[in-house]
Amino acid sequence: MTILEGSPQILPTFEKDMVKFVEKSFQEKGVTVVTKAMAKEAVDNGDSVTVKYEANGKEEVIEADYVMVTVGRRPNTDDLGLEVVGVEMTDRGLVKVDNQGRTNVKHIFAIGDIVPGAALAHKASYEAKIAAEAIAGHPSAVDYRAMPGVAFTDPELATIGFTAAEAKDKGLDVKASKFPLSGNGRALSLNQTEGFVRLVTTKEDNVLVGAQVAGVNASEIIAELGLAIEAGMNAEDIALTIHGHPSLSETIMDAAELALGMPIHI
Repeated sequence: MTILEGSPQILPTFEKDMVKFVEKSFQEKGVTVVTKAMAKEAVDNGDSVTVKYEANGKEEVIEADYVMVTVGRRPNTDDLGLEVVGVEMTDRGLVKVDNQGRTNVKHIFAIGDIVPGAALAHKASYEAKIAAEAIAGHPSAVDYRAMPGVAFTDPELATIGFTAAEAKDKGLDVKASKFPLSGNGRALSLNQTEGFVRLVTTKEDNVLVGAQVAGVNASEIIAELGLAIEAGMNAEDIALTIHGHPSLSETIMDAAELALGMPIHI
């Protein structure tokens, strides 16, 4: 298998130190990854496909049995008749909405992949709840601070809130505390110790503003961190929350202890 990636790394929305675990897994599985590659042409030969692409200024050719193109999505709004009723759209065909999902036509709401933002199923479900609340006359508004992003790779990757770099760009004075899965008893028993849990907390009061998880069951671990961000919890709150042992979720407690300068397991 060969992956042609136009960006400098695969999974460009995730940090490099997370992606390296997936890159290693691909290498072990015999998957070739070509970054900064742009496909130019694909020719169907009947029983194979010839793909021409450019990488590092050179034109290359590969033969494949099948080709899968995954280069993003376009909103399916062309045939909805929105222009007839005057709903405002972006240049990309996305529906403009406010923080309740309401369009400029007050009785029309939109959610999910046809509105700006990440094209994620859980984002769409969340937006639907907010829109339903607004339609029912209840005070509600979207808050994307704790919107998780997950890559269901091997190992999994998950991120929520700010990365350290993003937090600093927002003017926050933060620190990052990274606890390795190799220090977790459950990960050791599963023989899946590649990865880490990282908390991004404010230096002044240790409030959690973001987190990243790389490793086994990252998609499950990230949920607790989302709740912590929503609740405005700090590292001490998390460190004093009793976690079952041995469990992967203990890595959250361990990372919080690390943020407080009192790690037990490393």
